[in-house]
Amino acid sequence: MPTTKVAPAHAQLQMLSKTDLHSLADGLLAPEPWIVDRCVEFVIAETDGHWHGRARAMMCRRLKHCDLGRTHRTQLLASILGRLDSGAFTEQFKDQLRLVIHLDLQRALETCRGAAMSAKPHVRRYAQWVLAHEQNR
Repeated sequence: MPTTKVAPAHAQLQMLSKTDLHSLADGLLAPEPWIVDRCVEFVIAETDGHWHGRARAMMCRRLKHCDLGRTHRTQLLASILGRLDSGAFTEQFKDQLRLVIHLDLQRALETCRGAAMSAKPHVRRYAQWVLAHEQNR
């Protein structure tokens, strides 16, 4: 089974425990700028530790209610849409996609139109799920 390489800049994020991640996500309930920075850093990092997928989903649900600057928005969009394109995503990925839809529906739809033609069935399924939001507007 191949392992995911973690960039040295994100290596410390790989070591976060479920308790650490839950505390970090809970910080978004009354966010301070450094907490938002840290959560965005975690969401875009390619880590695969215990509970990391669920923590990413929880953070994405809460980040929808935070004021995000252009840099954070751009980073989140690129990372999450890149995961969709590659098919390299884990559990509760719809929460990440909901954040993308919230941040930039047009860009999400553009990416998903291409991803809907993917050879990977799971990528097509999630892309079609996002595209259904276009019909509901």
